[in-house]
Amino acid sequence: MTQGPDPMIRRIDHIGVIVNDLAEARRWLVEVFGLPLQRTVELSDGRIRGEFYACGEVDIEVLEIGDPEMRSRRLGDGKQARIEHIAVEVDHLGDALARLAVHGVRTTSPEPRRTGNRLNMWTVEETTGGISYQLIQRLPDPSTGKRPG
Repeated sequence: MTQGPDPMIRRIDHIGVIVNDLAEARRWLVEVFGLPLQRTVELSDGRIRGEFYACGEVDIEVLEIGDPEMRSRRLGDGKQARIEHIAVEVDHLGDALARLAVHGVRTTSPEPRRTGNRLNMWTVEETTGGISYQLIQRLPDPSTGKRPG
């Protein structure tokens, strides 16, 4: 087995899935698969609701988009769900982005988005082999100065 340069990815954090019906996705994940709900989120002033379910070392994130036009654009007409992105944790977001830029990778925004103790950037899927990746850098906890994980 061969290995390339030093890996920039620490681990897979979560798999992001866009769903048409959050309650139906919850039913499958909790009642059928038996996965525990870890946390809920509201993004973009409540226009996107999400839930994270623990599945071993990796979470499954399900997102329901309230705006019908945006939902259709991100989910596709007539679909119930689709995997939208793979989120990976990196040590340093700036270093990872510089390394990816050399290979022509573009991001969906010029600046990272901060959510809680994380900095996030998403790749443009056409520049990363047809897959959108969310790059996550965990920031130190303000109370301890230590980075989780």
